[in-house]
Amino acid sequence: TLAGAGEPSLRAGIGMHVYTANAAMGDSCLVNSDGDMLLVPQEGTLSIRTEFGTLEVEPNEIAVLGRGMKFSVDVDGASRGYVLELYGRHFELPELGPIGSNGLANSADFLHPTAHYEDRSCPDGFKIFNKFAGQLFEASIAHSPYDVVGWTGNYLPYKYDLRKFMCINSVTYDHPDPSIYTVLTCPSDEPGTA
Repeated sequence: TLAGAGEPSLRAGIGMHVYTANAAMGDSCLVNSDGDMLLVPQEGTLSIRTEFGTLEVEPNEIAVLGRGMKFSVDVDGASRGYVLELYGRHFELPELGPIGSNGLANSADFLHPTAHYEDRSCPDGFKIFNKFAGQLFEASIAHSPYDVVGWTGNYLPYKYDLRKFMCINSVTYDHPDPSIYTVLTCPSDEPGTA
């Protein structure tokens, strides 16, 4: 953890972290009950298994895993990057204001996984780590938690290729909200403040 503000138990604030990994999580997963997680790989591709399917996320892409989603990360070699943990509301696209409909991140470019069913028992136990109020709790089950046949709705993990981002820049002394570099935002209770 590099920095943060607020408190996960109050559902307000953020945490900023770095990660390094050189091995897959195997028969274990994490459930973050504190908030959404934005993953930004810097080196190495992440294969993120979720109840909804798998996301392959490489450098120059970002992934968002919502509060309460089970996930495991597989890596191929050394991997590192950044994680932004959002304790309050969820990430969303910014209001485009004077930019109009053709700038910044286009909602059609956000990708979600295809449903994938994993039917296997785990006689040695599948460990589930749950982060709640800043603490880790552990449980074990005898099967894979990724045994969901299909899903519906719009609360799901997703990724975005940052190479598709269209930055708008016309600055004289200031620039209008949203920032010209905003991919995702999280509005606060105070209108106009993220």
